[in-house]
Amino acid sequence: MSDDGRSGPARASANGLEIFVRSTLRQVWRLAVLVVGLTVALIGLIMFVTPGPGLVVLPLGLAILAIEFVWARRLLHQVRERAAKVRNDYWRSDERGDQQ
Repeated sequence: MSDDGRSGPARASANGLEIFVRSTLRQVWRLAVLVVGLTVALIGLIMFVTPGPGLVVLPLGLAILAIEFVWARRLLHQVRERAAKVRNDYWRSDERGDQQ
C-alpha cells in the first residue's frame, strides 16, 4: 500500500490522471507562449513599416518564443550575432572616419 492509502488499480489510474493533467498543462503553457510570442513578434514586424521600435519589439517576441521553442532560440541567436556584427562594423567605420 502507498502513502496515500491507495494500491493496485486505484493508484495506477491516479498516476495516469496525474500524467494526463501534467501533459495537458504543458501543452496549454506552450500554446500560450506561442500565441504571446507570435503576437509580439508580429507587432514588431508591423512596427518596421509604421512608427515604433520594431528593432526592439521583434527580438522581444523571439525571446518570448525562445522560452519554449528551440527554433526560436536559434533564430534569436542569429539575430544577436548579426546585430553584434553590424554594431562592430559601425564602430570600426566610425573610428576610421575620425582618423581621416
